[in-house]
Amino acid sequence: MPWSKKILIFGGRYATENPYRELLVKKKLEEKGFTTLFALPGFRLNKAGYHEKQRNEAPFQRENAVLIDNEQDFYTAVRQCDAVLFSTWRSYLPLTQMARSLGRPTANFCATNGIDYWSHGVDCCLIRSPYTHRMLIHEHENSGHTLPPENRIALVGSVQYEYLDSVAAHLVPTKEAFYRRYNLDLSRPLAILFPKGIQSFRDKIPKWFKHWDARQADVYNQRFLTSYETICQQVKQARFNLLIKMHPSAYAGYLCDAAKEYAYWQQYPWAKVLAPEDTLAMLHHADVGLGITSFSALDLAYFGKPFIYVDSGRIEPPDTLSFATINQISRIPPGPSSHWHTNPSQFINPWFPGWVGSYCQSEQLAQVLNDPASLTVRSEDLATFIAEFWYKNDGLASERIVDEFIARCLEPQHSWQLPRRLYRSYRELSYRLRTLMGRR
Repeated sequence: MPWSKKILIFGGRYATENPYRELLVKKKLEEKGFTTLFALPGFRLNKAGYHEKQRNEAPFQRENAVLIDNEQDFYTAVRQCDAVLFSTWRSYLPLTQMARSLGRPTANFCATNGIDYWSHGVDCCLIRSPYTHRMLIHEHENSGHTLPPENRIALVGSVQYEYLDSVAAHLVPTKEAFYRRYNLDLSRPLAILFPKGIQSFRDKIPKWFKHWDARQADVYNQRFLTSYETICQQVKQARFNLLIKMHPSAYAGYLCDAAKEYAYWQQYPWAKVLAPEDTLAMLHHADVGLGITSFSALDLAYFGKPFIYVDSGRIEPPDTLSFATINQISRIPPGPSSHWHTNPSQFINPWFPGWVGSYCQSEQLAQVLNDPASLTVRSEDLATFIAEFWYKNDGLASERIVDEFIARCLEPQHSWQLPRRLYRSYRELSYRLRTLMGRR
């Protein structure tokens, strides 16, 4: 191994359901002979970041994780390292610029679900999927977002659902134990509803529809609440168990009051609210996912499960957001997979292009849930969907991330000798002078 380099790994958002996923990348780099500095972002660098209590959790302590809460501390950490590998997040462009000004190669990888991916100016993007690739090209061409050259972009997947061995063993109880935990009926199948955050979604409406008055916003918001109520009633009528997987925004202190979010769902006593740390167990034991505008069809498919979109065609997306782009750049058949091979659906979901599962209006949900064909997943359809949005779901994304990081971002630089060091010294001196002069 020709390397004696130290890599700064900078985490992304805190995820209660899998907080240690990025440590896998650290371990894989160390297996390749690198030394590492694993850093967690504080709230001033990432609104969905970490606080000291979380940094003190045993897995982070064992890996000597540090909490970085401001640009000066990040600058100090970068100077100790030879390259920076970011878990991608929207607010990291200034950090990338700082690292590059010091002559450090930069790359990022995906540790989340959903379809978001931020290139934030890195030298190398280790992206989730072919869909992500087309999305980044589209944003580059239409919005001017920075994008590395093609030879610095690699498909690797996401570590969202890759767990440390020591952690995963405790996260997947048996079906019987999981059902007991939530007082579910073991004789009934399990449906999971994925709503948006009640408060955070309501707050988005005036930003989406800036020309609307308060009454129009209330009418729009009530459509969602009415659909949620009908969904809960229909699931009960179908004799399914029901769990509510609240949106991550419901736990984000700067967006929602978690206690109020929990309280909202208590009006449906047969619906149990999932604890976020039980997400992996839920995905293993669920029979079907339900949502209106959610992207959680991605997560269910990763685990081979169907998703039913409900009332999605009744609620228009905002004109100010590029939801049409999702349909424009997707390369899978539109609509639910239940109709891909028989009578292709003419319905185009304005919130998500095509998915593994079915579609119905809320008052038809009980009937659809009790139709076995609606919950049937064809292996070829699942493979098509996974390849488009996840690349692979084989649990090896962390290995691909490290291999591609070395090959595309480090190996072309492996002769970092005197010219490189001189270049770094010049850039670092220039950066420090600009900082002192207040022009950074």
